[in-house]
Amino acid sequence: MGAVYLFHDLFGFLMEMSPDIAELVDAFADGADTAETVARFTGRFGDADPQQFVDVLVSHFVLVEPDEDEIEGLWPMVAIKGKWNVWQRRGNAMTIWTAWGERPVAQILLDDEETAMWDAFDGEKRLIELRGRFDRDKLMHLVRRLVHSDTQALKLCQLPMSTFARRPQMAPRYLTSTMPYRSWRPGEPVPGTVESQVSPAAYYQGEIEDAALQFDHRETTLSHLFRVPHPALAGRTYGQALVDGLAQRGHLPTAPRAGGPARHLTVLEIGAGLGYVARDVMSRLRELGFEVDYTIVELAPALAAAQQQRLGADSARWVEGDVLAVDLPAASFDFILANEMIGDLPARYLSRTDIGLPVGDTGTADPNLVRQLGKGGELAADHGVNLDDAPEPLFLMTGAFELIDRVATWLRPGGVAILTEFGENSQWPRLSTHLDHPELSTHFGQLAALARGLGLGAHIDFVMDVIDLDRNAKGLATTRSHFRALRAMFEAAGIDLPKLGMVPEMLQELVADKLSLDKVGELRWDKIEDRLMGLVPHEFKLLALSRP
Repeated sequence: MGAVYLFHDLFGFLMEMSPDIAELVDAFADGADTAETVARFTGRFGDADPQQFVDVLVSHFVLVEPDEDEIEGLWPMVAIKGKWNVWQRRGNAMTIWTAWGERPVAQILLDDEETAMWDAFDGEKRLIELRGRFDRDKLMHLVRRLVHSDTQALKLCQLPMSTFARRPQMAPRYLTSTMPYRSWRPGEPVPGTVESQVSPAAYYQGEIEDAALQFDHRETTLSHLFRVPHPALAGRTYGQALVDGLAQRGHLPTAPRAGGPARHLTVLEIGAGLGYVARDVMSRLRELGFEVDYTIVELAPALAAAQQQRLGADSARWVEGDVLAVDLPAASFDFILANEMIGDLPARYLSRTDIGLPVGDTGTADPNLVRQLGKGGELAADHGVNLDDAPEPLFLMTGAFELIDRVATWLRPGGVAILTEFGENSQWPRLSTHLDHPELSTHFGQLAALARGLGLGAHIDFVMDVIDLDRNAKGLATTRSHFRALRAMFEAAGIDLPKLGMVPEMLQELVADKLSLDKVGELRWDKIEDRLMGLVPHEFKLLALSRP
């Protein structure tokens, strides 16, 4: 999203910077006079002195003296295993699997001696200590191979991990970070630069070709992880558990009496993904005695096709297009569902001064300036959305504000709308930079304030509480790249590893006798509410809106 990262292939350091600083690094590629180079870049970084950047780069061994032996400088370092390694042991040897970002899956084979070296990398011993036990050249060759960005299995640190035992927050962040992005060189366009108008509409309309891959790899959702009956949901799917929880909390239109005639229920789902939630919501509502008339608004043609294939073309009515532009009749829906899609709506990337706030000081947003930001700005200014605590810079959820306004128009009296997404009650939106398109977290407090200003009832809850997620369950923690590598390793053993919210019993049943899990690493199990696959379930909120 406009930043570039330098990965140090000898140490594993990971440094975020702007492209112009990367140009400064590149200026020293073939050796350069420091004073002359600093003079050439003076004024390129605003008021910042290029010499300060040079000093930082020298301290991280990015810039070195021409006659310095960099390899000798590695021996005092401590080898620390990276966080997201995937490996399999076979006897006294082992294989490391990698699949960083979109790069092809790779295998790094370690022989018996190299595996013994791997086992000796305990995060405490310096390499100079280990070279007394192992062949010096082979040890250094292995370290360089495993630290390199192609592998990322090791990081080098000047201090042992025990130094950070009492203050883990002091540990350098690169020790647990990985680099899944594609390679970039100065002079090339920087992908994903944040524009003043953040809108992924074109992405969804034109760039999604493989619907299943979209949710298995690029942007897995919480509902996708629970699309099959799951132990942590008492054997229910996400869609089933969602309807159950909404019914218990009174967030559904009143169900018909048992044995009485079915009640006609008009339902609108906005952005239905692969159709799993729609399938199970429809089914559960019918079990409650509703006669369901289902409409789906879908922006991505590939996803609409996947939904129709899963649900059947006659099971619902599809309206393909942007939910902020489609024409739907007013007061026509009893129940509206927007599951994990608010973060994909347009937003404005602004400075505090754009809305009349001083930078670095308290103040009051100027409603006249906010109104100039379009329909979403008008809604925020006119219906009680407080913007005075805006950070610098800020994302204004103009698209989400417009959606709330449209939902208020489409709801019938007595109707209910449910919007879910990851975010917080009072925290301004943050940009998710790990995706191949911009996506924002949600400020639910602002959405609730707007809804109340438009005359709706508004209540915020945790998604995991509504679906009654078993908080004590242990779930598999991964990153996208880590999961790709795991899936490749399982595939080699004849096992299809689906992108599901794996708990230990599910994984054990899946592998049966085809793979010894005690020979596989790293399988990281965390409290399911804190991390499941690459998501943090407790960050997902639910906004329930009601039309009196």
